[in-house]
Amino acid sequence: MEFSEFTFKIILLFIPGIISYIVIEKLTSHREPKIFQTLANSLILGFVCYLFYYVLIQLINMFSKTSFECLFFKALLYEYTEINFGEIAIVTAISIPIGFLFAFLINYKILFRIAHFLKVTKKFGDVDVWSYIMNSKNVEWIVVRDIENDLIYEGWVEAFSDSTEIDELFLSDVIVFENSTGDELYRTPGLYLPKKRENLIMEFPSLKFSEYIKRPNN
Repeated sequence: MEFSEFTFKIILLFIPGIISYIVIEKLTSHREPKIFQTLANSLILGFVCYLFYYVLIQLINMFSKTSFECLFFKALLYEYTEINFGEIAIVTAISIPIGFLFAFLINYKILFRIAHFLKVTKKFGDVDVWSYIMNSKNVEWIVVRDIENDLIYEGWVEAFSDSTEIDELFLSDVIVFENSTGDELYRTPGLYLPKKRENLIMEFPSLKFSEYIKRPNN
């Protein structure tokens, strides 16, 4: 098999993997990947898509007594096996729900939950602590202290930027206080706060104290 032909077949394998990877990238929070990571993940996802298609074909053949065949892996291994473009189109369509599946596993941290249950790791699975806090179900009403401007913002978290983007926070039902005196300044239905996180102190009144808070002062 000529190298150019093999390369062409690999590119075709990449198509479902790239689409699945794009779906995952859009639906999850993550650091900016390197080019090698993007290529490797797309290739792996491509194999997953074709493997899922192969299993699906085997189940159809088992229950309907048909003789459908997955030809793509044969096309990779054998020079004279023709590429089935209809098969590639089907696998490309399958790649979208597979992307949804992997995005679900990542966003709900299924792997990390299993690892925590098995006591394999204590990692929380988010990109950083900012993502961990903001994605927590317990974090709703927050207090943001802007020490530099002597202000306090209290409100509900409506939206926040990903860790890979600029620092942004959108609050609703906001009460603004002067930090040094505690005096209320004004109220607003919504407030957009584009400020670097290192200049803010965030408190979470909706969280509950543990029993350790009752420890003696001495």
